[in-house]
Amino acid sequence: MTLTERDRQLDILTHRLNDLLRAGDLPSAPEPVTVVTGPVGAGKTSLLQAFARRCAEAGVRFLGASASRSERTVPLEIIRQLVGRAALDDVTHDRIGRLLDRGALAWSEPDDQGEEAFAPLTAAIGGELLAVAARGPLVVAVDDVHHADGPSLRCLAYVARRVSGLPVLIVLTEAHRTRPWHPTVHAELLQPTRSHRVRLPLLSADGTYRVLASRLGVPIARRVADEAYRISGGNPLLVHALADDRLTGGSGERPVTGESFREAVLSCLYRCEHLVLKTARVLAVTGGPVHGPLLPDLLDAPGEVNLHAVDASTSAGLITGEGLRHPAVGQAVLDSMTVEERGRLQRATACLLYDDGAPPTRVAPHLLRTDQLSEPWMAQVLLDAGEQALVDGDADTARQYLRRANRDATDDCLRARTRSALARAEWRLDPQAAVPHLPGIATAVRAGHLSSRQAAGPIQYLLWHGQTDRALDLLRHLEERSDRHDPQSATDLIVMRSWMATLYPGAPVGGPRAQSAGRDPLVLARVKQQLRGVTLLGAVLERGGAGAAGDADRALATLPLDDESNLWNVVCAMSALIYADRLDLAGDWCERLAHGDTGRTRTPGALLAALAAAVACRRGDLPRARQLTEVALSRLSTQGWGVLIGMPLAVRLRALTFLQDWDEAAACLRTPVPPALFETPFGLHYLHARGSHALATGSPDAALADFQLCGQLMTSWRLDRSALVPWRTEAARALLHMGRRQQAERLLREELDRLRPDQVRYRGAALRLLATVEQSVDRIRHLRTAVRLSRQCGDRVELAHALTDLGHAYQQAGDLRQARDASRCARILAEECGVPVLRPAPRITGNGPAAARDEAVVLVTGLNDTESRVATLAAQGHTNREIAKQMFLTVSAIEQRLTRIYRKLDVASRSELAARLRLDR
Repeated sequence: MTLTERDRQLDILTHRLNDLLRAGDLPSAPEPVTVVTGPVGAGKTSLLQAFARRCAEAGVRFLGASASRSERTVPLEIIRQLVGRAALDDVTHDRIGRLLDRGALAWSEPDDQGEEAFAPLTAAIGGELLAVAARGPLVVAVDDVHHADGPSLRCLAYVARRVSGLPVLIVLTEAHRTRPWHPTVHAELLQPTRSHRVRLPLLSADGTYRVLASRLGVPIARRVADEAYRISGGNPLLVHALADDRLTGGSGERPVTGESFREAVLSCLYRCEHLVLKTARVLAVTGGPVHGPLLPDLLDAPGEVNLHAVDASTSAGLITGEGLRHPAVGQAVLDSMTVEERGRLQRATACLLYDDGAPPTRVAPHLLRTDQLSEPWMAQVLLDAGEQALVDGDADTARQYLRRANRDATDDCLRARTRSALARAEWRLDPQAAVPHLPGIATAVRAGHLSSRQAAGPIQYLLWHGQTDRALDLLRHLEERSDRHDPQSATDLIVMRSWMATLYPGAPVGGPRAQSAGRDPLVLARVKQQLRGVTLLGAVLERGGAGAAGDADRALATLPLDDESNLWNVVCAMSALIYADRLDLAGDWCERLAHGDTGRTRTPGALLAALAAAVACRRGDLPRARQLTEVALSRLSTQGWGVLIGMPLAVRLRALTFLQDWDEAAACLRTPVPPALFETPFGLHYLHARGSHALATGSPDAALADFQLCGQLMTSWRLDRSALVPWRTEAARALLHMGRRQQAERLLREELDRLRPDQVRYRGAALRLLATVEQSVDRIRHLRTAVRLSRQCGDRVELAHALTDLGHAYQQAGDLRQARDASRCARILAEECGVPVLRPAPRITGNGPAAARDEAVVLVTGLNDTESRVATLAAQGHTNREIAKQMFLTVSAIEQRLTRIYRKLDVASRSELAARLRLDR
């Protein structure tokens, strides 16, 4: 091992060697014993080996021995090693050997006379050693003397007392211990008056870097040295182990704690005292501090004295006052324990913590790793800890606790409560995973094992997955069993029925008990508090967005995503902001809530991504809407989304339709949706998006059927609000494509009459469409108003289409300058939104199939005004000569422009150009 930061200690030993060589010239004899002390793994053996080489270079005899834990009960083992390495004649060697055999036999037999009875043997063996020492300069070295046997230590002490004036140096290496193995003889051998201590500390941060640089090279050492120092504490053995792991396949900017590191940790601990090893195991299991109240009981230690001695020095730097130095050390210790050892410690820790009154969140991690929950309180503690983890937003940890409690719980009520909480944890990670628990929970509700509060979550999961009949059945059971005088129970029932009425407007959710309980002022106050989002959404749909921003801010600021009720309120409040066209505020809240969500629960994150996508789509940021819907749909499975899949699918389908990505839009339509979707408002949005796609792909009949179905559902639910779906405008658009002008105009005027002044988004869309059936003056006036309103609400896609129609109207009116300005603005907006092609709305002058007239220029992203007009005329089937005549250009100029158009749009013929612009010849 490289001797880094050990030069000073080696110089001290070399100085003692020089004193040995000139012992006769010194005025006073130096201390005969030099003790090198330091933690296990600090490099004491390497230092002793380097000193042995210097002794050989100086021509000094060197007798070395090494003690070990396994041989510390073997009498005179160290002396045998020293004698065996001495250059003795056969007679002397045999004589000392017989003496050692007699001493080993004597010390092996129990004797009640005490240590004084062995004094003659000690003197005889010590005398032989002194005789060997008198033959010339000699260094006697014993490595790991703390493991040496007692008789050998007595003989060494005998020699140390009598070598004064002789050229003898005794060098011992010793690891820091909590207590000596042989306290009396240890103190006698290492008396301060005749011993000199050389302390060997752990490496500094700079020393750690130098070791790694010599092993791994400077560039890697610079990246990993700081973290390697924090992991190893400067223990050279651990530092070299980290270097070995790096050399055997590690990479990256952090040290690798692999097999070599684990072996080094265990080597250090096994070479320390057993108390240190036991302490490390307890700390690895409990994760507590060294001087915590649990450690003495778990160690069965006789008192606090020994525990205070367990520190960085006695544990090779692995244990500090706060516990194990690094999680990697704890993992290495855990890996070395058997399953039974860990389970026994975990159980004992849990029992001690529970008896001490620790909170469930501290007790539960230990119960999780025990073999069996035999005590009644154990399952209850896991349930309490799981519910607290859900409140803290850590659904994965909650699921682990609750699964274990559900497996071993024996009480029916406790098992029902546990299963309800487990369904909640599963739902937050994947709503589909909660489905297997719902039948058992329904049985528990009917048996009376769950209260209305505990059943609220599972009923919402049934609604999420479209199982309205089962949800209604459970509500009736709860209502029949509820105490009519209990405000909490009445509140829960009213809230659950309100959520059902919001999600399923056509479901029969009224109940006489709920209506009578709703007259209680306390119940009303609680219901109002728990239905803030629903109240806000209803107000926006009924009366418009006046005051919506302030109400939503106050509601969202106090709605953490920690339970299902709050999550539903957030969805409703965010939807209210979107319907009120407060897209800036809605976007800010999406970011704030997503930032506040730690990402440990997928369901809230998926819903927030879908809401953010809806905001982006209404703003006209189509690429972002497409990206966010991908994120939302990837976080949950198709089955896991339940009926709420209509929200991200509708946004995605509309965005893909506007972007004219027909293949992906078709794949989106192939995504299976539950039948119950069309009983929810999310189904309205899905029908709206599907109808828009059908209209864009040339199927106005299918589009009209979807828009009319929206109208029928909204009317039957008494939710005929344009903010939900402007079905009249969309149906009129389909009718215009079918040439049914009068019906379309009637629907558009009916829509305009119903719209409130603040609903500028829907008024602008209706006016733009109405302009297609108006005369020139009214047409331009309607389109100018539509442009203003679209700009006001922030819908850039609708604004681009309105500007396209306005430019076309100006062109027909002969105002070419205004036409160019409007078309140019439309093209810029289309490029920002990602819309590849802008077509003017079909001009309708009478009944019959609608079609764009020849002069209607299709604006294409990447083409200027002239190129767009040439492309439009070519796609409509005009020859180059006809195009040149209409545009007052030469045939050659038209041919050149067509060449550039083909290159920009990556098409090879007029038929491909017509397909790209979706125009028939």
